[in-house]
Amino acid sequence: MKTITFPVGYRPEYLTKFLDCLKGCDLSDYKIICSTEKCQPCVSILENCGLPLTILHKENSSGVRSPTGLRDNTYNVLSYAFKSGSDFNVHLEDDLVVSIDAFYLASWYYDTFKEKPLTYMSYGLFNQQTNGDDFTGLEIIESFEGLGWCTFKEGWELCFNKYWYDDTYAKKYFNSYGWDWAMAGAFREFEYKGIRPLIARTNHYGKYDGTHCLPKYHDDCFKNLGWNETQIIKEFKLPKGDV
Repeated sequence: MKTITFPVGYRPEYLTKFLDCLKGCDLSDYKIICSTEKCQPCVSILENCGLPLTILHKENSSGVRSPTGLRDNTYNVLSYAFKSGSDFNVHLEDDLVVSIDAFYLASWYYDTFKEKPLTYMSYGLFNQQTNGDDFTGLEIIESFEGLGWCTFKEGWELCFNKYWYDDTYAKKYFNSYGWDWAMAGAFREFEYKGIRPLIARTNHYGKYDGTHCLPKYHDDCFKNLGWNETQIIKEFKLPKGDV
């Protein structure tokens, strides 16, 4: 089973934009699962969006946005997906915009690596350093990017589930904490590798009222980021050095 997961917080306007992106994609091979905080406007949007969603309600949701709440909500939906039998999961955020061919790339990852799922720990959709005009190209990286990523169940158990709440390596390498820093630290400590497109298939849309991303930081990082807004690609090229 292939799944799509995403946490839902407190910003209904971004959630609506994100769900509209999903509606434009071919999701026929995927089961879609989300976990929502106690935010009735967002819950109503989910219930009436027309997508075949499995909607989880995060236990003990405070009804107030917080970094720790996001960590718990994200783990809630990911752990549910893999416990329910997911072999491969595409994880997104509710304030992303998604290319129309993003799930063709995800399915290409699955078909290409399902017999060797730990070739990469993370199979990415995002690229902070998007460059060039090769929409079919991929590259190997030695870091973790959290704005749209996939992993097989084997990767979930070996890395993500194991270190989700362990900030040891986040503090060691980055003097920070949080699930994404924890993953970045684990990648560095154990020399895990990822793969990502040369041209991003996701971008960050949530400029205002987030838990981490302030407007200036958003503009500096994402406003002018090149990402695929037009092309529909179904076949991709393995990067040099792929094993």
